[in-house]
Amino acid sequence: MIFGTKSNYMLKYQKAKAKLVEYDIPQKDYPKFPLDSNELSYPVIYIISRYAESIIEDDTPGQEEFAPYIVKASQYFDAAVGAKDRTPYDADFLLSGSAAYFLSNDFGSSKVLCATLFERAKDISTMGVSQIILRNLLGYLLLDRAFPMVSDTSGGEKLCRALSFYYISGDGLPKIQQSMREYREAIYRSNDSMEIYYVDILLAVITIALSKASWKLLPQYSKLEPKEWAEYLKSSKAPKMLWPAQQLIGEKDVLNGANAIVQLPTGVGKTKSIELIIRSSFTSNRTTTAIIVAPLRALCNEIASDLAAAFGESVLINQFSDILENDFFVDVTQKSTLLICTPEKFNYIIHHQMEFLDGIGLYIFDESHMFDDENRGTAYELLISEIRKHINVKKQIVLLSAVLSNAEQIRQWLFNENGVLASDPSIKTTPKSIGFTSQTRDIHYYSEDSEQEDFYVPRSIEIDSLKKLGKERKKRYFPELADAKDIAIYYANKLCRNGGAAIFANQARSVQTIIRRIIELDSRGYDLSGIRKCSNTLEMNRIAKLVADHYGYEHPYAKACLMGVAPHYSSLPNGVRLAVEYSFRKKDLHLVICTSTLAQGVNIPIKYLFMTSFMLNQNSMKVRNFQNLMGRTARSGMYTEGSVIVTDPKLFDNKSDRIKGGFYKWEDCIKMFDSHAAEPCKSSILWLVQNIKINYKLHIEGAYIANYIINNYSQPNCFKSCFEGLLQTYEEKTHTPLNENSAVTLNFALAVRQHVVEAIENHLCFVLSNDENADAQIVASETCKGTFAYFIANDAEKELLIKIFNAIAQKVKTVNREEIKRYSETMLGINDSLVIETWLAENHFVEQSLTDSEILEMLLSFFMDTHPIRKAKEYFQMICRMWLNGDSFVDMKKETGVQISDIEDICNKLISYEFSFFIGNIIDVIDAADDEGIAILISKLLLLQRKLKYGVCSETAISICEKVFNDRLLANSIASQIGVESIDTNHIIEALKTCKNSILKFLSVYPTYFSARINWMCR
Repeated sequence: MIFGTKSNYMLKYQKAKAKLVEYDIPQKDYPKFPLDSNELSYPVIYIISRYAESIIEDDTPGQEEFAPYIVKASQYFDAAVGAKDRTPYDADFLLSGSAAYFLSNDFGSSKVLCATLFERAKDISTMGVSQIILRNLLGYLLLDRAFPMVSDTSGGEKLCRALSFYYISGDGLPKIQQSMREYREAIYRSNDSMEIYYVDILLAVITIALSKASWKLLPQYSKLEPKEWAEYLKSSKAPKMLWPAQQLIGEKDVLNGANAIVQLPTGVGKTKSIELIIRSSFTSNRTTTAIIVAPLRALCNEIASDLAAAFGESVLINQFSDILENDFFVDVTQKSTLLICTPEKFNYIIHHQMEFLDGIGLYIFDESHMFDDENRGTAYELLISEIRKHINVKKQIVLLSAVLSNAEQIRQWLFNENGVLASDPSIKTTPKSIGFTSQTRDIHYYSEDSEQEDFYVPRSIEIDSLKKLGKERKKRYFPELADAKDIAIYYANKLCRNGGAAIFANQARSVQTIIRRIIELDSRGYDLSGIRKCSNTLEMNRIAKLVADHYGYEHPYAKACLMGVAPHYSSLPNGVRLAVEYSFRKKDLHLVICTSTLAQGVNIPIKYLFMTSFMLNQNSMKVRNFQNLMGRTARSGMYTEGSVIVTDPKLFDNKSDRIKGGFYKWEDCIKMFDSHAAEPCKSSILWLVQNIKINYKLHIEGAYIANYIINNYSQPNCFKSCFEGLLQTYEEKTHTPLNENSAVTLNFALAVRQHVVEAIENHLCFVLSNDENADAQIVASETCKGTFAYFIANDAEKELLIKIFNAIAQKVKTVNREEIKRYSETMLGINDSLVIETWLAENHFVEQSLTDSEILEMLLSFFMDTHPIRKAKEYFQMICRMWLNGDSFVDMKKETGVQISDIEDICNKLISYEFSFFIGNIIDVIDAADDEGIAILISKLLLLQRKLKYGVCSETAISICEKVFNDRLLANSIASQIGVESIDTNHIIEALKTCKNSILKFLSVYPTYFSARINWMCR
């Protein structure tokens, strides 16, 4: 056996040596390795040589023999460079490693080593000709570097020219083949062993590259002539070759219009895959309009930015705002139009303008594993179900996700036999090493086998005493070995010099706890220079300035930014989040303290992820959510390996303790890293007929809840009555009331089910509003049978689901046809719509000529009467007015005394989302008759809705938030500089151009992202 047990141990030791260097462990503390891993050089050189030879000679048995070992060869060369014990050979190891990764189809890791080679080995005078050509070719294919002609030998120059001509024109393959043969023969005659080694690797790389060349594969996969791709392929934006992810979608016919579920790991080239799907659709004239639906506004921004750079001016890219308002007019006469929005916005669009779907020929749903999301799952499932009805042979729908363990099941539901599953387990994301800390101060690393430790890094923590503050007497030390957050901070400070690091906190308040600890350590004299030195001081000062504008200079976030640390979570002001992500990509920032928001598609280059907890609030994180979070580490093409380090030492230290539960916690933790353990994507609609688990002893039968809904849904307060009845039944049976925690769990579970039912009710209103003659019971039954919930339900559950849908339809039938359309547009259930109608009538809201301030006061009171406000209710109205006035969080705190964390939640959730959404509901309930007074009122409400969404005080500021960048404080300031209050989104860019210099001067003290965005928008 070429690579047996002994070789595998040598490879582990080589990786261990690289880790020891990474952690800066003194050589005196190195473990005594029983084998010399340097001896592995000879077998891996043999492996790569023989594998290259088998590719050149098209020797299939030889390729099959050596293919399993080529990955190990690449990892060895990579680790040998990292171990720094044979630095004179680094150039050879880097080039051999890059080529080995390339031959194993890991182009991302090949790119990383190739970039390192160009960075470190600038002197090529000692290199042979084949070595130089190989270096240049990999740089050309992977790094978009120039491909210089090597004139040292006529054979080498001839081969280079033939390759260059092919990649420019798509022609000349026979000449390349001839040049390869002649060049190899000449090198073999020279009898130079190094040249012979490199010439075979070079020709194998050429063979693989040509087999995956875009000139060859894009026409083949799309069934189009090469001339139809020629303009694109001759441009600098085109890839020289297709990576495995793009090959997969091509092989599955997705570039030829096949409907598909695309399941690809995070970080393997999804964005480029989306671009090629769109390009092939437009190039083949299957459609001129495509839409991408992504779950987060931030992800929509990222996709829009990436695709704008890819398509340039050839495609009109329209990113709808995520405000639920009627702003979605699309001129489908444009040659090619790409629309981008959130699922909620897309749902809103089709509820108001069903014919919108007629012009769309390609639907792409990104991060499409949301059917069982408790907030948006039902509406998302019904949206997909509705679009499914409109798919014909001329239209295409593609769902993408990294974490659909039951993708084949979803494919069968969605497409039956008219779609494909594009998934390939051999396409893997960049490998992650999984480390577990211990109170022994070691880190224990595992990979594929959770039973078998790979290696450990010994004594990787040094404990220091801290300076006492004030009158303190007690000695303090850092890190405290039992504190997961301390250990995470320690390793982040030590390792972030090697690449971007993220410390995971399970909730936003924990983000601030970690940041406060970092500030405290600094005040106690602890050396945090590891973090400081690898950040760009000027850029971090700019981020601190923006953070201070929002939070004040005394806030921990502002102080942390000055130290090179930044927060990242969903309620953070959008502009701060954008600036943090941008500076992280630019490597000006190397450490973020983050929540699971990072898992939802945000693309920043993390090498180290420190897990301080696997809990989200009081519940364990889903395996698939953790897998998505873990996928953010080691983006392909940025790193060859990522590290996920679990910093709670109790997990490892107590892993054998069955009595106190340590063994079971270890098993649960290990499961998180197993992609096969990821939960299947279920349906939130199915929850209506499934058990409610209260605690490990108590559960409520799903059939009971389902039958209660069926029999009582027409009654007011159906779910409240159900809750009260269950409490009473429990007390009668046990002679004791249900404890508070269990009651809260039950109430929350019923509230979620009420939300599901109301979403179904609204959808039925929508379907019926588009067909005046439809029978509500038939529509309900057909809608139910079209859901994913029905598809995966058992027979008893299916029967109950149809009865629930019919019970909801009975209620819908009580509403006359004129009202159904209006109710469907509100995106609410009928009861909530009726509450709004009643309030409008009782307060004569439409009939009055109200000022803007009077409208706000009336709506504020109405909102507070109908929505639970759990934080600082007495200050809610004041905070809302200050939000609209453009005041910062710190100003609001000074005025109200409310904690900034509570103000942040109130503004970003209650006001920006819920209150803004509520006003949209009111607009939809108001009869938009052809009446000038109503039209003026609606225009005032629309403007208020948008001001509430963004927290700005003028239409110009709104336009900046929607079209340029969403930071409320900067948008208000720039709007003031422009000096006109009412510039709409269609004219804001021209207005910016007229004041560009003064705006850039104003932005010079703020994060670079904003100036870069202004320059790009005004290009």
